[in-house]
Amino acid sequence: MDEDDDVVVSDDGRRLRPVKSLLRALDVLEVLAASDRPLTVAEIAAGTGSSRTAAYNVITTYEIRGLLRRDSQGRYLLGWGLFELGERARSHSDLSDAARPVVEDLAESTGETVLLGVLDQGSVIYVEKAESRRSVRMVEAPGRRLALHESATGLVLLAYAAPAFRERYLADGGVPDRLVEVTDEIRARGYAASVQDLDPDLTSASVPVPGPNGDPVAALTVAGPASRFTRERVEEFLPRILGAAAAISKALGGRVGS
Repeated sequence: MDEDDDVVVSDDGRRLRPVKSLLRALDVLEVLAASDRPLTVAEIAAGTGSSRTAAYNVITTYEIRGLLRRDSQGRYLLGWGLFELGERARSHSDLSDAARPVVEDLAESTGETVLLGVLDQGSVIYVEKAESRRSVRMVEAPGRRLALHESATGLVLLAYAAPAFRERYLADGGVPDRLVEVTDEIRARGYAASVQDLDPDLTSASVPVPGPNGDPVAALTVAGPASRFTRERVEEFLPRILGAAAAISKALGGRVGS
């Protein structure tokens, strides 16, 4: 096997070599996170492709640390320790602190749902959101992951990603053929707009949020039903979205307009 097969290109373009045994242990958490119900040891073992003994050893270790818990029927689900870690991660994020009031103000101003997404482990994850108050609205759960090419947020993050990461992602045979052209266009105009392109019922507009060194650290997105959030509304809202992204960048100490 080629040693490069084990190498993972990080979001900032570094080449990392993971500890395989630790990855297999983390698969237990991923399997449980993807399930809508508690799972037995046998189900977790099947989901991770490991033996029951190996799965059980990992499960009990996580249980000791509070990362998993056992229900009355002997099945396992994610533990409150993960919630605590997640809250700590969020509280340690200057980005969340800077973005939260801006995201809420933008949602109030536009009447649509506003999302803040970051590039994490090769996908987009939403770390802040403010939902529209309207009965018909776009709903997205914080913490959900999406492939970069499946949302306007992800396309912006991909367009401005580190060259090594972007090149590797675009070389993947599973991505759309026009993705190179699309991301080049996004960089040229400074934003991504999807009017029923990725979802026939959804329109979204996304812009990069520059960090302290001028490189984008997140993407700010306004999304709503296509019946209301038309192309004309995208053009109307774009200056507000760009202004909001600049406000977040300024709060982070970024070079706005760079």
